[in-house]
Amino acid sequence: MDKKIVIMVAVIVTAICLISGGCSTFAGDNSLKAWKELLSLTPESDMVNDDSGTSLEDLLQNEQVDQQDAAEYVVVSLYYVDATGQSLVSEDRKIVKTEGIARQTLQELFKGPENSEYSSVVPEGTKLLDINIKEDGMCIVDLSSEVRQVKDEQQEKLVVYAIVNTLGEFPSISSVTFLIDGQPSDYIGGYMDLSNPLEPDYTK
Repeated sequence: MDKKIVIMVAVIVTAICLISGGCSTFAGDNSLKAWKELLSLTPESDMVNDDSGTSLEDLLQNEQVDQQDAAEYVVVSLYYVDATGQSLVSEDRKIVKTEGIARQTLQELFKGPENSEYSSVVPEGTKLLDINIKEDGMCIVDLSSEVRQVKDEQQEKLVVYAIVNTLGEFPSISSVTFLIDGQPSDYIGGYMDLSNPLEPDYTK
């Protein structure tokens, strides 16, 4: 760093002499010679721009990596339809642990399975509108009206218990009841009675 300062001073002094004409040609030559000697004594690494420093982009990337490393993860079980299309099977998935873990888990469920042998039973376009867990352990799940597009009783049963069983893994949830577009509903497709809260049933 000191050598860079010396070089800068030499350049400034030489420039002043040349512009003002206050220095003789001989003095100017000597100044230029002295400047060249300083440059020759300066290591090449000092003359090149220091690109080894950390850029803002690197800092942001490092911060993101640090945040990911510091994040706490949890493994949840999501329920999908097995290869036969008749029963539910669990698929474990690692997700970031957050305060609204039940909501995030259902959102993961709606994304569909990662295992190609499984399939999602939730009708396409169905959205999770809201979720509310009561102190008594009852969880209220509000779904969009697309969920009504179940084709038969078997699909409706699988849809219901895919959601209920997925939520049932949390100790704070003991039963699940459904709303459709924010309104209480005794059914989804008209095949099952949903007027009472449902408990998980892992035999489905």
